[in-house]
Amino acid sequence: MNRRTTALAAVAVLSAAGLALAGCAQPNAKPTSSEAPQLPLVGWTPVPASSLQQGGTLNLAALSSGTDEGNWNINTTQGANVPVVDITAPLMGAPLKATKDGAVEVDPNYAESVELTSKSPETIDVKLNQKAVWEDGSPLTAKDYQATYAALSGKNTKFNIASSAGFDQVSSFEVVSDYEFKIVFNEPYADWQALIGTAAVPAEIASDPAKWASFTTKPLPSSGPFIMSKIDNNAKIYTETPNPKWWGDTPKLDAINWTVTGQDSQAQAFANNELNAVEAQDVDTYTAALKKSGAKALSSGGVTYSQVTFNGLQAPLDDVNVRKAISQSIDRELIAKTANEPLGVKATTDGNWIFMPGQKGYVDTVDKLLPYNLDAAKKLLTDSGWANADGKWTKDGKELKLSVIVPQGTKSNELRAQQIQSSLKKIDIPVTLDEVPSADYFTNIMAGKYEMATFGWQGTLFPISSSESLFYPAGKPGGNGQNFAYVTDEKLGDLWKQANSELDPAKRLKIADQINDVIAGFVPFLPIYPYPNVFVVDGNLANYGPATFMSTDWTQVGFTK
Repeated sequence: MNRRTTALAAVAVLSAAGLALAGCAQPNAKPTSSEAPQLPLVGWTPVPASSLQQGGTLNLAALSSGTDEGNWNINTTQGANVPVVDITAPLMGAPLKATKDGAVEVDPNYAESVELTSKSPETIDVKLNQKAVWEDGSPLTAKDYQATYAALSGKNTKFNIASSAGFDQVSSFEVVSDYEFKIVFNEPYADWQALIGTAAVPAEIASDPAKWASFTTKPLPSSGPFIMSKIDNNAKIYTETPNPKWWGDTPKLDAINWTVTGQDSQAQAFANNELNAVEAQDVDTYTAALKKSGAKALSSGGVTYSQVTFNGLQAPLDDVNVRKAISQSIDRELIAKTANEPLGVKATTDGNWIFMPGQKGYVDTVDKLLPYNLDAAKKLLTDSGWANADGKWTKDGKELKLSVIVPQGTKSNELRAQQIQSSLKKIDIPVTLDEVPSADYFTNIMAGKYEMATFGWQGTLFPISSSESLFYPAGKPGGNGQNFAYVTDEKLGDLWKQANSELDPAKRLKIADQINDVIAGFVPFLPIYPYPNVFVVDGNLANYGPATFMSTDWTQVGFTK
């Protein structure tokens, strides 16, 4: 499973890919020897609107809903989850959007212009599209953004927020008019565009902590091309239809149906024409889905990565040497090969806590400071007072044994957990799989009710600022933030402050490298490999599928004539 926020900000994913998890192959799957192709930035070939039929229902699957996770507000700790973000994506938008190649541009549906008008102090001027309205027809104004930014600043601790990154640096928010606002930063903030890429929440909701956190059974009001028209929390089916108040291009689809479906059931649902597309996060889903007549596989690069998180509050994982020993015992290269190569994708490991392989600034810090080395792992355990006798590690009369929490019906998580289990068996650490209902998976993790968890984190266009909440501050179970290891190093606070205010790219990358070294020193989680985006879709489905950066334009998704 995966966790994530928006295209411009960070999220967790359930399944094989990051916190938009991609799946692992079977532990005994044979990696292919042929060189896999490089992946494109967008997996589908664009089809013009004139070639699409008007109408039709798109049926998609999600691993969970906002009701399952505990909130539909994607700005909250519970809602900052890939499935929730996916379902609500057709219901919202923002002044900035991501392009095919990872750049950022103004979305004319929401803004006329976004300009950096001053560097000292750093000032951003946003002129909004005056046609933009909420689903009830009331205007989407500067006051909605003002209230949203204030809620996300973290200054009022009563607001449940996943991250305050960047919003906590805004020194003033000026409402110039109903349709124009200016924000001024305390000091230079390099990733200011991430803030402008955040969708607004109605001011009435964003100014009240209770209302902000109250969307436990239904989504926030829509400001996008679709509205949530039917909610069945019992059957877990969510229907979106075109927004009658929408001011942009007319959507091609009559409806989008999202059905909460376990990963192990999606290929069969696709074969039965209950779904028009599936995300192939494991080799079984991939091969089974492709058997459907007319089905086609689409793939792109991704920004999601798999990892294993250690609960730093639970003994024996409260000992940093135990966390390091586990990290040096996990065969990341083998896991990457067995997960990705059967999907026709070149496999590589991920050894950085901020950047993905191929991104500027990427350094394999894990290989440098925590390389796969079973002898080094054993020495770390011995140094911490553990003794190995008869194939068991013991200390003070207690045996060293661990568990990995696994969501039911999500094969990719289970298979990766099995591979971690197999790796740790080589140094005599037994690992059991703690299977829980999918809907309880992240709930348990956020409550600290686990020892190890392997899910995906989905990265963003702004990896330095958006990743901060994963590591700093430490946080606590049941609290805000996304640090589910609940441990940190206080040096990170100052380092991230330096990185976020440094406008020189080269200097900023050096600070990011220091941050990675500090994280390796207390290892809250271990990155394993980046996920490819692989979808299998019906042959007549157009303008929908995998993309590295670009968000889906839901007005252009449809079926060919």
